[in-house]
Amino acid sequence: MAQWFQLQQLDSKYLEQVDQLYDDTFPMEIRQYLSAWIESHDWDMVATSVSLAAVRFHDLLAQLDIQYSRFALENNFLLQHNIRKIKRNLQDHFQEYPLQMAMIICNCLKEEKKILASIIKKEDNVGSTPNNMVLDKQKELDNNVKDLRNRVQDAEHEIKSLEDLQDEHDFKKKTLQSRVEQEVNGMAQLQAVRKEIREEEIVIRKMFIKLNITRGVVVNQISDILCLAEQIQFNLVTVEVPEWKHRQQIACIGGPPNACLDQLQIWFTAVAEGLQQVRQQLKKLQELEQKYTYENDPITQGKSALEERALTLFKYLIVK
Repeated sequence: MAQWFQLQQLDSKYLEQVDQLYDDTFPMEIRQYLSAWIESHDWDMVATSVSLAAVRFHDLLAQLDIQYSRFALENNFLLQHNIRKIKRNLQDHFQEYPLQMAMIICNCLKEEKKILASIIKKEDNVGSTPNNMVLDKQKELDNNVKDLRNRVQDAEHEIKSLEDLQDEHDFKKKTLQSRVEQEVNGMAQLQAVRKEIREEEIVIRKMFIKLNITRGVVVNQISDILCLAEQIQFNLVTVEVPEWKHRQQIACIGGPPNACLDQLQIWFTAVAEGLQQVRQQLKKLQELEQKYTYENDPITQGKSALEERALTLFKYLIVK
């Protein structure tokens, strides 16, 4: 892989080291525009031969003329101006001393290699110990993602139980109401009938208490799921993705291959799917609320905030 391309994959702190290698005498623009041409020659050899250095100096000027023509075709006046200025500076500095230019290029290439080698060495030195740490973090993330899936499924089952309980409560309440109306419209209630109605009212009251508790449990479950999803998401975006990018940069400059992308995708997908399920569950709660609600209904009190939070997390995850 081209050395200049490898350097461009580095973090900004390493690019600052590269930047310090170049100045107005031999600007970085030359390294950028003529990177392939520069790296195609043996500058160690050129730097030991005055005649060869003179040839390469004129070759470099010719390469700048070619680059100038490209900018002219693009009507890029600013870059044309920069190329002319760079060419004049090179002629002023190295026309009589081409060997000096060859030595500068040779030294810059060596220093670039040192920067790349130091990064790979640093990565190797910290490799074995953090490997265990990386594995531990991955295991923790795996466990958290598994916990997220399980909690979403638990909430799904709880919502189904809530729906069944609400249907039963609704049926019993309407049945009792119909019976009471029939008794009122008919003959006076017998004592035995009144007792049955009171007993049924107690059953319905207990069922309502259970219904209210279950609604609160479901709302709390979803809130806890969103907390866990947010924790996993924060870890992925602020830790795992930057570390993956760093490992990718190391791989691009000759380090060990980076095979973590699949795992990242698995984690991101799991969180996204979990958030989508939660949003569907919140829609189901809305349906249940529309069918039956009451004062201090946990669904009414918590639904809007949970919907907004779930949507925000989902959008943020997609963007990242």
